[in-house]
Amino acid sequence: MPLIHANGVELHYHLQGKGTPIVFLHPPCIGSRVFTYLRNDLAEDHKTLLFDFRGHGRSGGSRSPITIPLLAEDLRQLLDRLNISQAYLCGYSLGTMVALDALLTYPDRFLGGILLGGVSEVTGWKTRAKLKAGLWAGKMKARDLISIPLAWAHADNRETFYRIRGETMAGDIVKWREYMASGLKQSFNARLGEIRQPMMLLCGQKDKEFKGYMKTLQKGLTNYSAAYIPGLKHTIPIYGAEPIGELVRGWVSAQELDRENELERSGLAKARRSYAIEEEERLGERKPFTFDEAEPEAQEPFYH
Repeated sequence: MPLIHANGVELHYHLQGKGTPIVFLHPPCIGSRVFTYLRNDLAEDHKTLLFDFRGHGRSGGSRSPITIPLLAEDLRQLLDRLNISQAYLCGYSLGTMVALDALLTYPDRFLGGILLGGVSEVTGWKTRAKLKAGLWAGKMKARDLISIPLAWAHADNRETFYRIRGETMAGDIVKWREYMASGLKQSFNARLGEIRQPMMLLCGQKDKEFKGYMKTLQKGLTNYSAAYIPGLKHTIPIYGAEPIGELVRGWVSAQELDRENELERSGLAKARRSYAIEEEERLGERKPFTFDEAEPEAQEPFYH
C-alpha cells in the first residue's frame, strides 16, 4: 500500500478495481486490513479505497488530536489527491461516525453511506465500558491489552490474526485513545434527518447492542435500506464478507440506476426548458402588428 500526503499527514492507502468508488472507514485501533475480504469481493466490479486513519496502521501520526471531524476532513482531502470526485462510504463500528460526519459536512462529495454495525451516538453501557477500558489501556501504554482481543475477534484463522495484530501494533496508541475519546463524545442523533443521501444499514443478527443503535438510525434517517446478517455478531466485515458483498453490490447498482434515471429526467426537463426559452425568444423576434405598418386602405375603414 503506497503513501500519499493529505491534510498534513502521510496516509497509507490501497486503491483497487474499477467502477463506482467505495471508500472503507475503520474503527479505532484496528486498521483498514479488517476490510480485506470485503474489498477483494467488491473490487471485482467497483473501485475500492482502503486507507489507515492518521496514527493507525501504516499511516503517519500528527500533533493535532484526532477527532471525528478531522478524520472526515482527511478523507475529503485524500479523495482530492486521488482525483475521486464522488464516492460511496462504507464504515464499520465507530468508523460509521466518520461516514456520518462526512455525509453531513460534504454532501456533494458522497453519494451514500453503508453502515456496518453503525452507531450515531454511543449510549449503550457495554459499548461505553469497552471504549473506556480501551482509554485506560491506552493510558497505561498496554498495547497488547488492546491489540490481542481486537485481532482475536476479527480473525478467522491464524494468519489473519497475526496480520491484523501486526497492523494494529504499528499504530500510535495515543491516537487510538483520541479516536475513542472523540467517539464517546460525538452525537449525530439530532442531525440524522439532514442526511439526504441513500443509506444502507447492516447489522449482525446476534449483535444485540448494535441492534439498538440500528433502530436509532432507522428512526432518524429518511432514506435507508436495512438488513440483518444471519447468525453473526458484531464482526461482520470478516465473517459476513460474502453476504455483505452481495447486498452492497445490489444496493449500489440500484442507487446508480436511480441516479441515471434522475439525470435522464433532469436532462429531459432541461431540454424542454431550453426549447421553451428558444421558442419564446423566436416568437419575441416577430414584430407586433400595428395600423401604421398595415396597408393604407386598412387604416381607415370605408363605410357606404
